[in-house]
Amino acid sequence: MTNIKNKFPFEGSEKVVTEDMCDMNGHMNVAYYLRSFDIYSRPLFEEIGFNQDYFKAGFSTFALEDSIRYLKEFIQDETIYSRFRIIDSNHKLIHFVGILLNENNELAAISETIVAHVDMNIRKTIDMPENILKSLNQVIGKHDEAGELNFDLRLGLKHK
Repeated sequence: MTNIKNKFPFEGSEKVVTEDMCDMNGHMNVAYYLRSFDIYSRPLFEEIGFNQDYFKAGFSTFALEDSIRYLKEFIQDETIYSRFRIIDSNHKLIHFVGILLNENNELAAISETIVAHVDMNIRKTIDMPENILKSLNQVIGKHDEAGELNFDLRLGLKHK
C-alpha cells in the first residue's frame, strides 16, 4: 500500500512499544492497539470542537462500534506512528479510520470507529450543534482531498 500515510491527513502521536505493552507472544497486546487508536485520535476530535470546554458544557462522544485489523506485529522497542481520517458523519454519528504504521512506514493495523454525539445530562445520543457540524464537514472535506483509500472499509453510516 504505497503512500498510505498520505491518505490519512491527521498525524497522531508516536509511541515506543514498552515491555509492559507486550504479551506472552512477545508482541504488542491487542488491548494496546485499541488504546493507541483511542488516545492518539483525541487531538483530531479536539480540533473539531470536542474539547474540555465542550465536555464541561455537558457533551461528549461515545464509541459505538470498532473494527480493528492486525496486519503486522509490533514488538518491544519498535515505534508506532498513528494517523487518522474522518470518513463520514451525519447529525449524530461520526465514522473515522485510524492506521498504525511501523518504522518502515508499513501498515501494521487499521481501526474503524463509529462514535455518537452524546448529551451527558441524559446520556443519550443527540444531534450535534451547527458549529460542530460545520467544523466536522470542513475536516471531512480536507480529508477527502487526500483521495480514495486503497482498502475496503467494514463500517459505515446510514443516511436518511
